[in-house]
Amino acid sequence: MQQQDRNWSRRTLLGAALGAPFVFSAAAQTYPSRNLRLIVPFPAGGPTDVLARIAAERVNPGLGQPLIVENRAGAGGNIAGEMAARAEADGYTLLVAGQAILAINKALYKKISYDPATDFAFVGMLGVIANVLLVNPAAVPVNSLAELIALAKKKPGDISYGSNGPGSFTHLTTAILAHQAGAEFLHVPYQGAAPLMTDLLAGRIGMTFTAASAALPLVQSGQLRALAVTTGQRSRFSRDIPTLVESGFPSLDAPVWFGVVARTATPAPILARLRTEFNAVIASDGYAKALERNFMEVLAVPPDASDQFLARERKLWSDAVKVTGVALD
Repeated sequence: MQQQDRNWSRRTLLGAALGAPFVFSAAAQTYPSRNLRLIVPFPAGGPTDVLARIAAERVNPGLGQPLIVENRAGAGGNIAGEMAARAEADGYTLLVAGQAILAINKALYKKISYDPATDFAFVGMLGVIANVLLVNPAAVPVNSLAELIALAKKKPGDISYGSNGPGSFTHLTTAILAHQAGAEFLHVPYQGAAPLMTDLLAGRIGMTFTAASAALPLVQSGQLRALAVTTGQRSRFSRDIPTLVESGFPSLDAPVWFGVVARTATPAPILARLRTEFNAVIASDGYAKALERNFMEVLAVPPDASDQFLARERKLWSDAVKVTGVALD
């Protein structure tokens, strides 16, 4: 997906937010009257949790009630997704959702108890995290993606890569790359990012994709080498790292993104209020600067463009799942 198709300006987003209609029912006029919860499908302290807390802190004043972050990790996001889908459709339970919940899991898992296309209404896009393709130069002595592909073709299956498990973002992204390049890598799944990075630094595996916040300090220290980023344009945090798109893989404009969703059956005035509050925050300079301090960026997707955005993402990742042949219970 091309960057110009995916990225709207924050000015456009702010206009959409401030122009949202307000036709309040009695319930909407008193909303919110108590704490709200924002379910995060990953443990505390990780990039998604940090992103959620940055947004929650800034949206609280506009809502007038605390938005409490609640971490519910597990099952590739399905625990959080199921919890949000079963919650009352009253606007008091929101979900931080990205590719896994909204675009991957329905194709990946044989059975899930929620339908991302019908159970959730998009509220706003919180931000985007560039993933970086890293190699341990001692284990994989290459200086570019072209050299990596050439080596993988010369020695099929010799270059190993770590992922957070079958069907994870790293697994699927590498599978697409290998499929399109006609190369073969050895998949080594891990239970978490910490043991994966330990083995990469030790040279027990050769490569991985990981978030810029974790990758760039290791690149700057010379411990690992960056070959590409998964965003459509070069990251502002490291302009010298090429993108997968400009390296010849146009479908891999595939950053990690996260938005906020509510139950589809949420009353329209309450949904409009949520969109207005979140999108006003997301469009602010202070929010953008807070993200930048954590190696993240704003990806502005107005609510009226979210269906188009999500349709494209579902197509990309369902195709990736087919390439891997993975199906999870």
